[in-house]
Amino acid sequence: RLLLMKDESVLKHLLQQEAKKRENVRIAENKINKLAEQLQATEKILNVNKMFLKKLQEQIHKVQQRVTVKKALALKYGEELARAKAVASKEIGKRKLEQDHLGPSKMLKLENSPASSPKKHSAELIALEKKRLQQLEYEYALKIQKLKEARALQTKEQSNIASHAEDESEFALPQPSLHDLTQDKLSLDSEENYFDDEVLSNSNRERRRSFRESNSFTKPNLKHMDTPKQETINKLSKKASEEPELFLGLNIDELKKLYAKADSLKELLVKSTAFIVPKEDLLHGQEISVDMDFVTSQNKQTEVKPFPFGPYHSPLLVFKSYRFSPYFRTKEKLYLSSVTYSNMIEPKQCFCRFDLTGTCNDDDCQWQHMKDCTLSRKQLFQDILSYNLELIGCSEKSTDEEISTATEKYVEKLFGINRDRMSVDQMAVLLASNVNESKSHTPPFTTWKDKRKWRPKYWRKPLLDSSSGEEEQFIGPIKYAHPAEHKKRAPALDAVVTPDDVRYFTSETDDISNLEASVQENPCDVQLWIKLAYKYLNQNEGSSSECLDSTLNVLARALENNKENPEIWCHYLRLFSKRGTKEEIQEMCETAVEYARSYEIWWTFLNLENSFDGKDYVCGRMLQFLMEMARGEENPNLLSFQLLETLLYRVHLSLYTGRHQNALVLLQNALKSGDQKISERLTVSDRCLAWLAYIHLTEFGTLPVKFYDPASVSPSRIMNKEPFLIPWETAKDVKTNPDMLLALFEDAVKTCTDENLEAEKRIAICFPLYRNMIALLKLLERWESAVELCRSLLELCPDNCQLLESLAALYLQMGQSENAYKVWIGAFEKNPQNAEVFYQLCKFLVSQERSSSILPLLQDFVAAFFENACQQHSPMDLLRYLLNFPMPIEFTSPFYKENLTDDVVNQQIPYLWQIYCLCQSLHASVGEALDAYEAALGAVMQQETVQNIWLDYLVFINSKVVGSNNRVQEFKLFTDLVNRCLVTVPTRYPIPFSTADYWTNYEFHNKVILFYLSCIPKSQHSKTLERLCSTMPANPGLALRLLLQYWEESNVQILKLQAKMFTYNIPTCLAIWKIAIAAECFLMGQREVHHLYQRALQKLPLCATLWKDQLLFEASGGGKTDNLRKLVSKCQEVGVSLDELLNLNTYRTESKNH
Repeated sequence: RLLLMKDESVLKHLLQQEAKKRENVRIAENKINKLAEQLQATEKILNVNKMFLKKLQEQIHKVQQRVTVKKALALKYGEELARAKAVASKEIGKRKLEQDHLGPSKMLKLENSPASSPKKHSAELIALEKKRLQQLEYEYALKIQKLKEARALQTKEQSNIASHAEDESEFALPQPSLHDLTQDKLSLDSEENYFDDEVLSNSNRERRRSFRESNSFTKPNLKHMDTPKQETINKLSKKASEEPELFLGLNIDELKKLYAKADSLKELLVKSTAFIVPKEDLLHGQEISVDMDFVTSQNKQTEVKPFPFGPYHSPLLVFKSYRFSPYFRTKEKLYLSSVTYSNMIEPKQCFCRFDLTGTCNDDDCQWQHMKDCTLSRKQLFQDILSYNLELIGCSEKSTDEEISTATEKYVEKLFGINRDRMSVDQMAVLLASNVNESKSHTPPFTTWKDKRKWRPKYWRKPLLDSSSGEEEQFIGPIKYAHPAEHKKRAPALDAVVTPDDVRYFTSETDDISNLEASVQENPCDVQLWIKLAYKYLNQNEGSSSECLDSTLNVLARALENNKENPEIWCHYLRLFSKRGTKEEIQEMCETAVEYARSYEIWWTFLNLENSFDGKDYVCGRMLQFLMEMARGEENPNLLSFQLLETLLYRVHLSLYTGRHQNALVLLQNALKSGDQKISERLTVSDRCLAWLAYIHLTEFGTLPVKFYDPASVSPSRIMNKEPFLIPWETAKDVKTNPDMLLALFEDAVKTCTDENLEAEKRIAICFPLYRNMIALLKLLERWESAVELCRSLLELCPDNCQLLESLAALYLQMGQSENAYKVWIGAFEKNPQNAEVFYQLCKFLVSQERSSSILPLLQDFVAAFFENACQQHSPMDLLRYLLNFPMPIEFTSPFYKENLTDDVVNQQIPYLWQIYCLCQSLHASVGEALDAYEAALGAVMQQETVQNIWLDYLVFINSKVVGSNNRVQEFKLFTDLVNRCLVTVPTRYPIPFSTADYWTNYEFHNKVILFYLSCIPKSQHSKTLERLCSTMPANPGLALRLLLQYWEESNVQILKLQAKMFTYNIPTCLAIWKIAIAAECFLMGQREVHHLYQRALQKLPLCATLWKDQLLFEASGGGKTDNLRKLVSKCQEVGVSLDELLNLNTYRTESKNH
């Protein structure tokens, strides 16, 4: 016992000591943690101080370099001034020396009178010399002023960029401009391995430093493989300085005369709206005489009436009723037992996550499983019949057992002994058909818009106590677990407010630090680098200039690892251009095209150049690059398109900057045949377009507008490669000698003909040239030559509908309608299975008011597809069968002819739909015709065919509204249909050979709008155009049409305001700028004209037409010669030439003689 007591006392003592030691250890740990926190805080302060020290060193270096540069400039200007003074003194000495050596006869010529004294003579000489020195002083002062203005502009840009930088909160020291990037240049030889050494040293530390902390360089550490010669880099600036200055002796009177000859506001409006829609495509409807005030008052009444709010009804509630549509089986090729449509999924209950990712082994699992959702045979029948319970003698109040029993009885009665012979899907189809008939639904309108009152549910016994037997488990409905107390508090998982919110799945590369680690592990992953760069650019920390620097730093690192990747280079160059100087941007572009010689890089280089000389120089190098690429095994079609695009860009650039003759020479040289010429590298179809562009250029002085986006007048990429008709309207529009022009067309056809192709393909490729030749012959009224050309082409290509249409139009203009009919009927008889030819024949017959002969021809057309079917079925039934319409049960399917395959029939489907709509509009009721057009719009996918169907549909409705008794109601329906057409037809078109870029084309929409305007009273035109302009603010054709409407209504004040607004909506449309300026001139707003010219030239700095107009405007207002000279010098700085534009008579004679 004593020993036990001793041990207990020892134990107690030890426990006390242990408690004390633990307390000491805890205190020590707390101290260590505090010291660690202090150490981290000290490290942060140290890093901040280091960064600040580095920034101060950089800024000191920048200021030192700036001081050095300015000292050098001051020294240089001092030398120039001394040199100028020396030259001036030499000139004075030389003049005096010359005067001393003048003979007596020359002295007499200089004197005013023979009796003048020597003193008077010397005074005149001094006055003359003083005048010359004053002129010299004025010229030097002008040059110094220009230099100061350039300096001031540069410093202003620097201050604008530097103003965005945030000031340091702790250190409020004055900071020099951050825009000077001279310190961003790396001495590549000495610092080549700087980045690698830093990464190695950082890897030994505990915490990885971010890209921003490690180094802030914004240029990739890359050497020039082949540095361009200094002459080529400085070639552009030298060229501009060596050119002689224009207009030193300005003749104001001549400029005033030219200004007086300029187009007036009305002429500008008429010319600009002439090409909104080609004349041959313009549709004219019948005007609907309806009381528009009554219509608008009705609309206002309906608009004012409030519509009560109700509970939201999702359209997905009728998702399953699509099973009753005939398209479910014919178009979608689905079965009624498809689990997608036939299931018992509870939409508001959760699925078992174990079942979704594998297998759920819990028999008592309370969540939803896929096996629970699949319908059995019995449940499928109940599901179909639940849409009309009255069919089986039940109602909404019937119990589940009653409905189940009634379904079994109905199925037994319906199928009887055939029940076991039929598959489940066959029985389901018959049940669906019976439900449709009982509801009087006619295909294809067989879906339900209302929610079902009853549908089959999966029943399952709820969880019982453990004492319950397993045999009693499956009774009662299944109940899914959802704790009520947590339901109200649970946040909406899909309510993403900020980028930091986490949704269902998060990527490990979303955070900047994770992205930095990822790109270091995978330095060749381009998309990771780009994602990290834009993370830095869009972060909220720091100023915009700091974010840009961080982004450039990331992209520079990316380029060091992926120097041949064009995508990274394009992103880098676009961002670098926001802060780099002109020389630095040019240097980086040169580096980019050395390492990553791709077409996109060249385009980026081209877009970053600002002057004509720079852009033209890059274009020449681009063409050289593409010619070298064409010798390899690249895609010939893509390379040909790129060559054509670059060539036309260069031509467009010359035209845009006022160099018409240069543009003609460029295109002429390119089209000359030869191994080293561009035309040999073009495909035949692209060569054909190049020839058309050349002919258009010689005739109109511009490139075809069809190639480019009409909203932008600047040189750009080709948006559309479709062939076009040269827009001659009368024979007077043809400038070139007609015989020479036809010879030019023949040369074009000769160079574009590939003898290795079949005759039909040769004609198809060259058809744009032939089509324009025929149009020219028709314009010159050389009917026989045009007919002969058409017939010779049709012998080789008898199924070309455009040729047939051209020949028929020629006969109609010659007054030979019967010959025109023979053209179409002959083509149909030669190829009765060609739906396009038959559709054009039907259109011709309708235009000639011979629509009664369409039905007999339709019978011959349909008979060409089937074997002996015309005796059994009507031609319209067979046409519906061709279009996959659901046919009656008694309809027996005919057999196709042996030579017809599915591919051949599918190619004819778009034209078959057009034939069907045309026949229904002529020979069926209005309702059936409407159904035909609606079905065609839902079935046809080809864009051109959809547009043609819409136009036919609108023309048909317009004709019906004109003859209707209830015009007000019908007119509202017609207006709604026009709006639906404008909304549903897409305006976004893909750019050739690009899957990611699109352009906006309003040509079809403008055609529809002009047709609609022809159908409504003129008093409503401006209101309608205003409403449509608000929905399509970037539609230049619509904007110009609205401005013309204001002029026609004499609302010049509104025209001025609207034109000014359009200059903000469509800032690169030259026609709108010219109209806005002309409207201000018309209203004598001289000050506003100056402001508009300034804004216009900011948006279109290389537009020679704008520069010329401003020069003439300044001269017409009695502008000073100095101001005009300044204007000309600014114009020369950007490389715009006004010689040809101001010598219009010379230009016209040159183009005529050409």
